[in-house]
Amino acid sequence: MPDSLTGRVLQFTAGVYRIHTPGGTYDCSLRGRAKRDAGERVVVGDLVTLEQLEDGSCRITEVLPRHSRLSRHSMAKRREQVLAANVDQVAAVFSLARPEPDVRLLDRLLAVAELHDLPAVIVMNKADLAGDVGVPPEIAAYSEIGYPVLCTCATTGAGIPDLQERLAGRITVFTGPSGVGKSSILNAIMPELDLRVGTVGEKTGKGKHTTSAGLLIPLTDGGYLADTPGIQYFEPAGVDPADLAHAFREFRPLVEHCRFADCRHRAEPGCAVIEAVTDGSIAEHRHVSYLSLLEAAEEARG
Repeated sequence: MPDSLTGRVLQFTAGVYRIHTPGGTYDCSLRGRAKRDAGERVVVGDLVTLEQLEDGSCRITEVLPRHSRLSRHSMAKRREQVLAANVDQVAAVFSLARPEPDVRLLDRLLAVAELHDLPAVIVMNKADLAGDVGVPPEIAAYSEIGYPVLCTCATTGAGIPDLQERLAGRITVFTGPSGVGKSSILNAIMPELDLRVGTVGEKTGKGKHTTSAGLLIPLTDGGYLADTPGIQYFEPAGVDPADLAHAFREFRPLVEHCRFADCRHRAEPGCAVIEAVTDGSIAEHRHVSYLSLLEAAEEARG
C-alpha cells in the first residue's frame, strides 16, 4: 500500500470503515483529528484519505468535502441523519404488487431528491406479478412530469439491463420500503453479492427488513449503489416550508402565478396550484403528499 491513498467509504461496522480504493479494499479506523475535522458522522459515499501504520493497520486521516448528500430526520425527529454522501442520483424502488406501491412514500422520496438537487428514477419491481394490469395510471403519470419509470423483474431479469445502464458510472442511492425487492435487484445485477432476500407478510402485505445497515456496493461497470435499509418513515430534514413547493416539480411553473407571494397552496384564494389540482392538471395525491410534508416541515421549525 502507498503511504497515502484516496478511497470511498463502503461500509461502517463496529468502529471499522471499509474503504474502496483503486488498489484494493481496506478496513480502517478513523483518526481522532479527522473525526473532529469532519464535524459529523462519516457515512457511505464519503471520500477519504488513508494511511498505513507501522503495525500494518490502516486509518482515515482526512474526510474530503462532499459535493452532495442525502439525508432525513432521525426517528426521534431530533437531528438530521445523513444516509449517503456524494450521491449522483436516487432510485426510488417500489413494487407493482405485494406490497402495492405507496405513492405517498414515493412522493416523499422524490421530494427529498428534489430538495437535494438530485435526479431521481422510479423503479417498479415485480413486473411479473402485475399480470395484464401493467403499470397503474398513478405510477405512469410520474413519467409525464419528467421522472423516468423503469419496470423490472429481478426473477426473470426483465428491465435489469436498462437499469444497469442508468447506474453505470454514478453513485445511486437505492431506497424505498421493505419487501419491494431491492436486495433481489442487486443480486440480479451482481449475483456474487448473494444478499439475503426477505418475504412479504401474508397478513400485512408489508416487507420484512433484510438490509440492516447502509452499504455502498461497487458496480462492475463503474459507479456504486448505496443500499439503504427499507424505511417506512422519511421526512426532509431542515426544510424551509416556503421552499417545499419547489420540491414538487409540476408545482414550480405555477407558484409565481398565485395571488399571494407567501401562498402555501392549502386553500388560499387565487392559488394557481389549487386550481391545477381542481382541473386535474396536478394529481390530487401529489397535493395531499405536499400538504403532509408541509405540515411536518412547519412542525419541525416550531
